[in-house]
Amino acid sequence: MFAKDTILLVVQFRDYNGNKVTPNDVKLTIYDKQETPIEEITFGLATDGLGKFEYEYTDTTGSDFIFEFSGVFNEKPILARQEVNVKFN
Repeated sequence: MFAKDTILLVVQFRDYNGNKVTPNDVKLTIYDKQETPIEEITFGLATDGLGKFEYEYTDTTGSDFIFEFSGVFNEKPILARQEVNVKFN
């Protein structure tokens, strides 16, 4: 990813058996490299209804960041994180 680009952040939630699951109360949190929250997004998340969520995110900092999709499934937390490395063009 290049600084100031818009990218599509995607998650496919699955259970321990690899089956697709759709959690409740899904949110997207953006963290800096020191794991400090920068932004929390709860609206505008697109879903296919089968556990896949996505969001078009525009980086405004020009720095590497971590994104985390989280929610609740079967009354337990479920989450996925990934680091994004930002390059300058």
